[in-house]
Amino acid sequence: MNWKILDKSARIIASVNTVFIRGIYKKINWQSRLIWIVWQRWVGKTTLILQYLQKENIKDSIYFSADNINIIDTWLYSFVEKLYLENEIEVFCIDEIHKYKNWNQELKNIYDDFPKIQVIFSWSSSLDLIKWKYDLSRRVLLYTMKWLSFQEYLALSFPEKTTTEFSLSEILENPKEIIDPIYNDFWDSILAKFSEYIRTGYYPFSFESEDKTEFYSKLFGVIDKLIYEDIANFYSLDTLNLEKIKKIIIFFSLAKPWELSINSLKNKLWISFDTAARYLQILNDVWIVRSLYIEWNISKSIRKADKLFIDNSNLIYTISEELWRHVETWTIREVFFVNQFSKNLFYSDIWDFSYIYKWEEYIFEIGWKNKKRKQVQWYTNAFIVSDSIIFPSPWKIPLWLFGFMER
Repeated sequence: MNWKILDKSARIIASVNTVFIRGIYKKINWQSRLIWIVWQRWVGKTTLILQYLQKENIKDSIYFSADNINIIDTWLYSFVEKLYLENEIEVFCIDEIHKYKNWNQELKNIYDDFPKIQVIFSWSSSLDLIKWKYDLSRRVLLYTMKWLSFQEYLALSFPEKTTTEFSLSEILENPKEIIDPIYNDFWDSILAKFSEYIRTGYYPFSFESEDKTEFYSKLFGVIDKLIYEDIANFYSLDTLNLEKIKKIIIFFSLAKPWELSINSLKNKLWISFDTAARYLQILNDVWIVRSLYIEWNISKSIRKADKLFIDNSNLIYTISEELWRHVETWTIREVFFVNQFSKNLFYSDIWDFSYIYKWEEYIFEIGWKNKKRKQVQWYTNAFIVSDSIIFPSPWKIPLWLFGFMER
């Protein structure tokens, strides 16, 4: 049986394309004995792991999914032990580890009992992530592999050209110096490609077909699988409750920016505050909803969130396409801006957003190309982030440039 599994693994590893490799690849400590890669489905976690095995030419390795019938029907510990002792396999790459019951305990035992073994595993949701990370805390390195950035989307679209990431400080202090070489390479396509990206560019499978309908159909299937498989199984929810969760995703995809709150949601869907808070917490756990807080309100309770956003604009266009609904441009702008920041971004009643870095506050107003700085003119670190412009002007930065920001 071992040779069949190893042969299948070798064929899968050999088939992966290594022309384009995600930026996170260089940030992972591949020498660590226990590596955990997490985020939503279809962002490229499996491809990244396979690229590592092929690129580094790891001979004593195996790749398999935790839902493989040979794994489900056996004890993972015994499966690993047998391959290690009989076939000298030392690098185990396991996809969708959460589909295997009691995986965390067995990984701890494998780690402790086999000092030469390395395990790299992937995960498609953050359900109970904090608890399990704590269980493995002194052993595991955790990496969140998000969707494609706009910079990565351009790199995939034009493999013959070179793009790079920039720090937020570089983008704010030297936007023209950054944009000039980008413009030289993409002068005739930067805004068109950005428009493509916010519609269908967050997920690598967008390059599998030029048919947008096919992309939206696949992403809608990802949403359904998340709701009716991951959430349903983890929370033991019935169909009626799952339908309500789906309605929440639809609501946040189609809502105007000022409607993106827990109170708007409960009023719109005629559900209680407690029910809305519970469902939103679930969607926050699976990275579909992002919560922002007023700067002084640092509570991480979804109940006290001042504003809520859908995770990315591709989800918005997918829902609107399915329901033949209009997409709110205001919402798209803010969703894109918010999902470029992983932390320290806050909502404001005076301006749109604040970002805190080393005790400095940076203020951002998001808008159309003609938006003025009047609202924040008295603040030193205040910027207008404008859609539909290529070049910056004093205190005004193109929205698309934040898609080049380091994660």
